[in-house]
Amino acid sequence: MHMRNANLVKNDRGQTVIIFALIMPVLILFTGLALDAGLLYVTKAKLSTSVDAACLTGMKNLALTQPVAATLATDMFNANFGPNPPIPTVTFPLDAAGDQQVKVTATASVNTLFMRYLSQWKTVPVSAIAVSTRGKLVMSIVLDRSGSMSSDGGGAALQAAVPAFVSNFDDIIDHVALISFSSNARIDFSMANHFKTPIDNAVAAMNFAGGTFGTGAGTQPIFDNLIGAPLSLAKLQDDSILPAPGQNLIKVVVYFTDGLMNASQDNFHCGGKNNNTLTLVNYGGQDSGTPVMFFDPSCSPSTSDLNSGCTNKPGNSVYGYCDSGNCYDRSGNPTKNGGFAYDAAADGCVALNGNPVTKFLSQQTGNQTAFARANVTGETQYRANQTAIALRTDTILPTVYIYTIGLNDINHPMASSTKDFLAQLANDPDPKYPLGTYIQGQPAGEFFYIPDCPGASCTPELTTVFQTIAAKILLRLTQ
Repeated sequence: MHMRNANLVKNDRGQTVIIFALIMPVLILFTGLALDAGLLYVTKAKLSTSVDAACLTGMKNLALTQPVAATLATDMFNANFGPNPPIPTVTFPLDAAGDQQVKVTATASVNTLFMRYLSQWKTVPVSAIAVSTRGKLVMSIVLDRSGSMSSDGGGAALQAAVPAFVSNFDDIIDHVALISFSSNARIDFSMANHFKTPIDNAVAAMNFAGGTFGTGAGTQPIFDNLIGAPLSLAKLQDDSILPAPGQNLIKVVVYFTDGLMNASQDNFHCGGKNNNTLTLVNYGGQDSGTPVMFFDPSCSPSTSDLNSGCTNKPGNSVYGYCDSGNCYDRSGNPTKNGGFAYDAAADGCVALNGNPVTKFLSQQTGNQTAFARANVTGETQYRANQTAIALRTDTILPTVYIYTIGLNDINHPMASSTKDFLAQLANDPDPKYPLGTYIQGQPAGEFFYIPDCPGASCTPELTTVFQTIAAKILLRLTQ
């Protein structure tokens, strides 16, 4: 009985050895497959990381020539892949909507460890592809060229920073407009591609003089498509480019100022009784004090404007001012007929009812309001903010991002209320600004403050801010 059990054990052992001998090759094969699969996986991951980095590098440098972008993309691929990289292929196709793409493909041959004993699996190709789509940029740059820019270093800083800023964008694909303002506003370059050289030249030629007519038209239509309120001119320029079906199109407004906007624009009946003639007038223009100055919106007190058809001598486009309801010509004498002086002859503006015009219709209150510094300042801010809301809620493309930049003048520091207002204009969600100014559901922009002007750091600080905005815009453009 015991001998029989011993024989059975011996028989089982013999069967186990046979079974183990049979499955050993299978175990070795599966182990080899696992090791080779791991090797392929690691190579695929490294390849994917490398083409992704190369694609983003190519897209980031697309503003340069495509060959340069391709070279930089290849360098980035090699740096990420490590030793013995394959040669990537970098191409620049367009998608169905006409948006520029950067496409990077690469294939690496992996030498297997165990699968190589099967001749067809001696080497296994592993491929990766990355495609980045760059949308089209439509951007209006709105710049302050008021007189204070000469004393606080803002003019020199702006003339250095803006050319570097626009160089980040594609001169063929993107569309950019330039608008500037002092006592008046004007379109220095209408929305178009091939914008870099014209904008560089326009900024270099800017003469900084006059008031700060930096507002928008508000809830009313813009009065003039060439010399209207600058933020509304920016909206007209942005709206002139429509997206193609399925196109990734981003609209942007970049707004720069060195102080508080202080001038507005309205149509007034100045011909007196039974005269329906409308006169377009800019009013405001002083940073401090009570008088409200009046300007011809087609001219500003700067020599550069004399070359564009203005006949007034520098400074003579200020027709007069009003103070507490009393209006005077530029010599300080009471105006004819009591209304504000609306022409160089110091004729007083008289309304249709025959009464002198010493008030404007406030959009903010809906009432006739006396010309006074505080009233005009409040009105300009209200109209600017309403225009900004209209930009961000555009029915054609409600994705307009507004970036604002405030420059500090050491002699006249930018008040916290002005910073808060510029943050509101951008719809900046930063909690350090007053609660209630950020509007949820509307595109969030950002406000940037330049604190050290005039001074050696003014220009580099402003240049850095413009480059930061450029990086944010390019990130939004890239899918």
